[in-house]
Amino acid sequence: MQWRSALLGAFVCASIFTPGCYAPDEGAAEVVGEAAAPQLDPDGRAWRLFTLKLGGMPFARTLVIGDANVGNYSAATEYWYVNTQALSALGSENLVLSHVSGESSPPQQSGAQTFALPRDVAWAPFSGDPVSGGALYKQGNVYLRITKNANGLTRLTWYQILPIGAPADNIVPSGTFTPVAGKVTVPGGHTGFYIDQGIQ
Repeated sequence: MQWRSALLGAFVCASIFTPGCYAPDEGAAEVVGEAAAPQLDPDGRAWRLFTLKLGGMPFARTLVIGDANVGNYSAATEYWYVNTQALSALGSENLVLSHVSGESSPPQQSGAQTFALPRDVAWAPFSGDPVSGGALYKQGNVYLRITKNANGLTRLTWYQILPIGAPADNIVPSGTFTPVAGKVTVPGGHTGFYIDQGIQ
């Protein structure tokens, strides 16, 4: 069974950097094998903070905790903090993601919408897109579908498209995801994998 750690594991050290924080180079989504999962923490560190910007506006931050509890944060958990004022730009502006990591107490976060998700979730195979609606974004072979209502995010769906026989790997999203229309398609000779999580 393959697992995705972190993102969904997806977002930036925010627009205001804390001491010791730095802005990493923006590049393609990093895909790492299951055996390399500690890179998501990273390398055994206590936490990784993803920041997502939507058209230059801070949209969300995700604090991903490693394999041990850190203060009031539970191990193997994603803590999401969403700026709901940016919801109207979903689907029309690029998403830009980056991340930083640390070993001491993580910087305190806040957001109009907050929720927690499990960090490690199994990738399920698909041939036809099992999810519809929301705003769909793409970077290379990785997709993210974000669904919302008037109050905030309601669903997050990650996809990756791989050659037949290749296992679904963990991902560390980084760089620019562009909005695309329609459904995620799986070309011949490939297999699709997805993770779909509803938000309470």
